Amino acid sequence: MSIPQSGSSTSGTLLGLVVASTGGGSGVDDFLAQLATWMGQELSCTEREVTCAITVTRRKRPPSIAGSTAEAAASSLRLHLALDDENSAVVSLCSPRREAFSDEYVAAARRFASEASAALLLALRISQLSQSRDDLAAAMQSRTIIDMAIGAIMAQNRCPRDAAFKILRNTSNNRNKKIRDVAASLIGSIAGDTDTSARFED
Repeated sequence: MSIPQSGSSTSGTLLGLVVASTGGGSGVDDFLAQLATWMGQELSCTEREVTCAITVTRRKRPPSIAGSTAEAAASSLRLHLALDDENSAVVSLCSPRREAFSDEYVAAARRFASEASAALLLALRISQLSQSRDDLAAAMQSRTIIDMAIGAIMAQNRCPRDAAFKILRNTSNNRNKKIRDVAASLIGSIAGDTDTSARFED
């Protein structure tokens, strides 16, 4: 019975999966799908077919599940991956063969999964950084639009910045719309948009 092997080639493949999935912007879900497929192949052999599923739980987010397990599995093995304080993962291995996972196999599979956990954690952190970057870009765009609207209100009403922001905020509350949306409506009307409903008065 063959035992899963880990080593430099495994680390290289895992790093390649991380780069391929996160580099294209597809993120963690794509990486998980590729990882589950690859682990199922690597942990199988001619006398023991193994299917793999990976469940990742992240703080304040629904679990992500990739891969598949055999519907009528005679043997199953669950491996918990060490990630960090906010993320956890479980690898579920299934085989149609009874007593497919010997103690030696389990020990080797755990070593194999340990290397996978480092790659998964890297993919999660890259995804988090990418999300933070996108959130920051959106916040900066919103801030720019709001600042432009405040400037327009200051010119229109000949008032200081604080008073202009108060007018914008009150209009937002009265119309039950986000400040950014009200600001965008004002900028659109100034730019010649057909929607000229935004009129700001103290």
